[in-house]
Amino acid sequence: MPDKYHAHRCIVITLLLSSIAVGVTSSEKPVPTEQILEAIEDCISRTPSQWPDKWKQEYIETIRSVVELHRDVPYYALRLEILSKGFMPYWEGFTKTKDRSLFEVHRAQIRWYVEHLMSTDFPSDDERQKLRDQYKDIWTKLEN
Repeated sequence: MPDKYHAHRCIVITLLLSSIAVGVTSSEKPVPTEQILEAIEDCISRTPSQWPDKWKQEYIETIRSVVELHRDVPYYALRLEILSKGFMPYWEGFTKTKDRSLFEVHRAQIRWYVEHLMSTDFPSDDERQKLRDQYKDIWTKLEN
């Protein structure tokens, strides 16, 4: 089933990047870091999980540490909003078992995702169009 999960992650990332491409949230008020982290923590606590509370806290602290390292990046508030909007589907998309090694994999994945989100340059107009086209191609393939 790795292909299913890989496709799911690709779709989430593409959706998030496409929201940048169409200017979603550009006119909305910036959301403070703590508010975003509280929303993520709330999402984690509301969703059933076999992870102990200590692991959940480690997971949140992983996100916090990466976010705080990038406070001075351009579009910081928009990046946090993208993280917030994409977190729930991402969180609900994988199984949380009592296997510590699997937890470490998920923690490494969220660290990579947040680091990538916070440090990547936003796409140019040409790159945005390419992302839209790729999204359409992925969607078409999934429908068939």
